[in-house]
Parts: sequence; C-alpha cells; structure tokens
Amino acid sequence: MPKRTGFLGNTLAAAGTAAALVLATAVPAAASTPSTVEEDVAQLYQDVIDLYNGLPRDALRGVDRLIESPIPRIGPQAQAAQDPIPGCTEGSLLTYANKLAKQLTPLEGQALDALSALSQLYVQGVASDKTPQVFGTDGQYTARATATIDKLRGFWDIESWNIQLVAWKGTDLGSQAKMAQTFGLGLAPAKVKAAAALATKVLYEVPALQGGRNPLITLNAFSASADNLGGKRVALGDGLLDTVDVLGFDDVSVESVIGHEYGHQVDFAHQNYPRNESSEMGPDAYGGYFVAHAKGFGWNARTQQEVVYLDASIGDCFHSHGTPDQRKAAGAWGEKQATGQANPNRIVPSATMIEKFQKVYPKLMPPATGQAAGAAVAAARG
Repeated sequence: MPKRTGFLGNTLAAAGTAAALVLATAVPAAASTPSTVEEDVAQLYQDVIDLYNGLPRDALRGVDRLIESPIPRIGPQAQAAQDPIPGCTEGSLLTYANKLAKQLTPLEGQALDALSALSQLYVQGVASDKTPQVFGTDGQYTARATATIDKLRGFWDIESWNIQLVAWKGTDLGSQAKMAQTFGLGLAPAKVKAAAALATKVLYEVPALQGGRNPLITLNAFSASADNLGGKRVALGDGLLDTVDVLGFDDVSVESVIGHEYGHQVDFAHQNYPRNESSEMGPDAYGGYFVAHAKGFGWNARTQQEVVYLDASIGDCFHSHGTPDQRKAAGAWGEKQATGQANPNRIVPSATMIEKFQKVYPKLMPPATGQAAGAAVAAARG
C-alpha cells in the first residue's frame, strides 16, 4: 500500500485506531501498470543477452551450423556481416529464409531473435535423447531420423555411442520448466524463474511466432563436439525440415541433413577444424558418400542428384560455408567416391576420406560463376 502523506495521512492519524483501520482498508492499493508487448520483448532480449554473457567460458565451442541463418546470433558468438562474393547468388533455401525474415516487423524480429537463440541453447545444452525425440512439427520425420542416425553409427569408424540426435522444436519454448533449465545455464539464479515465465509469455503474445511454429525459430541444424556444454550431439530443426519440404527436397531432407551433420562428427573425431569453407564442404562430401554408398542408403543417380541440389540450396555468398556451386561440387565429389569404388561394399576409413577431400578441395573453390563453376563441378564428378 502506498505511504500516506498530506491531508489524507493527517486525517487518518487523528481519527483514532479503529477509524484508521476502516478507512485504510477502504482505499485500494495502486494497481501496477501491465507491461506492454514492447517492454516484454525488450526485457526478454536483454535476459537472453545476459544468459549468453553468463555462460562458462568456451561453453559454445565446437558448434557448426548448417547455414548462416537470417536471424542474427545473440551473445559473444554474434557474427559480423561480410561483403558478398561478386556475381554469386545465394542458394534457394537461404533466399526463401531471408524472404520470411524480411516480412517481420522490428518488434517481431527482436522477439524471434531472442527466442531462436534461447531455443538453440536449450537444444545445445539441456535437451537429451534420454527422452523420446519427435522430429518434424507433427512427428512425421521421426522414423526416418532414427533410421538415419542408426545407420550412420554403423557406417563411419568413429566413436558413436555418445553422439546424441536431438530434435530442435520451437514449441519447447512454451515449457517454463525447460526454459528455466536453459536460463539456469548462465543467468543469475534470482532472475531465472521470471525470465522463463517471460519467455513463454512473449511466445504467445507475439502472433507472428505462431506459438513456436514459425519456421524461422528452428530453421537450421547443427553439430556439436565434446567441447560443447551439452556434449556431442546432432540437432535437427523442425523449421529447416518444413522449409526444405516447401522447396521440394522432402524425400531426401532428413537423410541428407543428418548425414552432413554427422560428417562434422567425423571431422571432430580427427581434430579436423579447417578455418575455411572446407569445414562445411567436407561434411557435404562425407554426406554424399554415405547416401550413395551401398552400405549407406545406396540411392540411385537421380536421388543423388537431388541431394547435391539440396547442398546447393544452402550455399551462401559470404566466404562462410561455400557458394551454391561449391557445395554442390563437394556433395557430387563424395557421391563419386562411393559409386566409383572397385568394391562397392568397402567403406573408406574416415581419416582417409578427410585426407582425400582436403587434397581435392582447392579444385572445388573457383568463383561460382560462368565457366569456372562448371569446371568445379566437372572436377568433382571426376
């Protein structure tokens, strides 16, 4: 109750104890003004920044994302913009994602930035495959995802028992318990409960977020090494699968993306951390080898071609993950290694595959324009 001063305070003091009590209870406490949506979003954004800043040092090491998302990263790993490669046109998936992002208002964009970063951190540091994982907004990809990771664990000659496959779902943002676990990774303990409640509140008070089903929230996949705060894992976003479906790659999406992300685990196992585009193009090649190999999925030439066009769709123009033509060439090279083997059942040791790709990688790197692009793909096809 507000402190009483002035005329009303003096009257209560002079009226005697009983009268004061009666009058005091008759005057309601001033109701707090409800926060606006803008205030909620701004506070949540700050909470997420504070969370990332409070994470243990190097907690986010060893994480490779499939694409450079149109949603900016929050926290110390935020990436500076780069000038695009002249003459390069980004892949169709990135073009589509950027189109979705441009439709957001500034308020919606800020809310989505915060919640996408929060949901990724949940998948990265809290989620576990100890509980049943459901892949796809309606669980439609669960069987394919499970079959793919099982096959990969038996395909590559790396330690695989501790590589988790986890579903990245925007709807997890609706669980205050899960968000409290996430904020507990780095936010001051006294703020965790309120921050978790606010995250859920913003999720439902900004309609564009679709209660966590806006594909931009989870339009990515990533692979994390043992250095990551949650340990070795492959994460597959519902938004990515939905978007790949829209673009017409649904029949190869799950297997191709998990194959690529598991390719990062191959690199991690051999301490191979290139500081150039081969860090992403290598897993494209390993994934292509897996889906084309007789002991992988043994896909035919038509399906293999669809896979390399999916690789191209996630190419960028910022000297980051490889241009569309370069990623297409890397995937085609990997497929060629499988289909061109004298013994179709032999699986090349992972260390040898890394070495072979690093030797051919410079040939796949001409600018992705005109005759140079065609030469890169021709070199990949061998």
